[in-house]
Amino acid sequence: MESSKASYYKAANLNGLSREVRIFKGLIGGRARAHLDKVFIEGAHQAEVHQETCLRILSEGGETPEMPEPKPFQMVKTKTESIYTYVPAEFAKEMYIIGSLYQTASIGPTETLRMAQEVADKVSLDLGLDEPFIAVQFLRDELEETGGEINASTEAQGGEAEDT
Repeated sequence: MESSKASYYKAANLNGLSREVRIFKGLIGGRARAHLDKVFIEGAHQAEVHQETCLRILSEGGETPEMPEPKPFQMVKTKTESIYTYVPAEFAKEMYIIGSLYQTASIGPTETLRMAQEVADKVSLDLGLDEPFIAVQFLRDELEETGGEINASTEAQGGEAEDT
């Protein structure tokens, strides 16, 4: 876990245009994208569980618990292994909240995609990536398949950045 955190900060602090620097930053950017996607999903899942728990506790006369925090590290599968990923807590928390707001229908798909991309843009900037990565591509694909609500500006924003 500490290695994933150290790699994130190493990528964020690397300067230069060498091939090695670009490859390393791209690798860490890909891991950050996977991390944020998992945090979004975790936030959506926890929102559902939290709502059910709150309803049960309220019906029993208790006080509602606070929503849990996102995990600082995520386990993701690569082509050959499973690894831990890391992004700073402020970015993870933002994405977690977006996932929970989407799950509870507090925000619609267009707003969700816009907000998630803003977080991805911040992480991409933090890492010094040439192009921001696309956040929650799985949601974009799902909405496209089902004919969901995506406006042209959101599609254009998502379509311009390359997958790092």
